[in-house]
Amino acid sequence: MIVSCTIAFFLGACFGVIPFSYLIARIRGTNLRSTGSGNIGATNLGRAMGLPFFIIGFILDGLKGLVPVILAQNLAYPAACAGAGAILGHIFNPLFAFRGGKGVSTTIGVALALMPRSFVVAMAVWVVTYLVTSIVSLASLAFAVSLVLVSFIFAEATPFDRIFIIVMAFFIIVAHRANIARLLQGQEPKTNIWRKQ
Repeated sequence: MIVSCTIAFFLGACFGVIPFSYLIARIRGTNLRSTGSGNIGATNLGRAMGLPFFIIGFILDGLKGLVPVILAQNLAYPAACAGAGAILGHIFNPLFAFRGGKGVSTTIGVALALMPRSFVVAMAVWVVTYLVTSIVSLASLAFAVSLVLVSFIFAEATPFDRIFIIVMAFFIIVAHRANIARLLQGQEPKTNIWRKQ
């Protein structure tokens, strides 16, 4: 079990460290590390370059979570371990001194593969929260918390997978600690991902 989980984790990590949004921006002549929030994820890509690029980055970052989980499932490896590798590889990216993205898009891909019904509800929570507040970080935190709650309500996936989701939600919350501080102070900026900032 330990060996198979380790293999699955590194499989996921190999996908997780691919900085798709960063690479897209660099191809277009923009360095996300020195733009907007300085984050290499899809949201900052959207801030810098507009909605079409946000969508592309969001999908690619989501695939970083979806693909390794499906591969692990087909190879009879622990799928949750592959998901953990993908998410943590994205958040703590060694290519950027262990400072990567916030992990939300990749977690969405993992959730879609592991617990599709819970994913649909949590994604709806993300959309509604963003449409009401225009604050991406708040929508992302709402997604992480609702995914945990709904996965237990639906009793979807295995108990191990649901525990994994709790741990990954914790890491997402930790990655958003600066955003949470600004939210509590009423200083978190709104983000219009529908157009270039």
